[in-house]
Amino acid sequence: MRAVLVLLLLANVASAGDPCAPGTRHRGAAIDLDFERADLHDALRLLADTAKLDLVVSERVSGAVTLKLKHVPWDAALCTIARVHHLQITLDHGILLVRN
Repeated sequence: MRAVLVLLLLANVASAGDPCAPGTRHRGAAIDLDFERADLHDALRLLADTAKLDLVVSERVSGAVTLKLKHVPWDAALCTIARVHHLQITLDHGILLVRN
């Protein structure tokens, strides 16, 4: 039963569309992050690795991020970074697409 629930959750994540849409409930594994002026691409790669998702980031996405988060779902961290940097996030078949 537990394996079926995990597969259903993964299938839901794999084709979620906009994981940062208003009202979306974040269900990702909780993580702790402490970055100071970290390259935005590196932070996004870490989050994609945590979620075991593929990642494509537009060349126009640039900048740095400073944050300290404790026990936050990885997808909530992703959406927070996206909001701060005015990024669009799309999740399609296990691929996170990040663009301006």
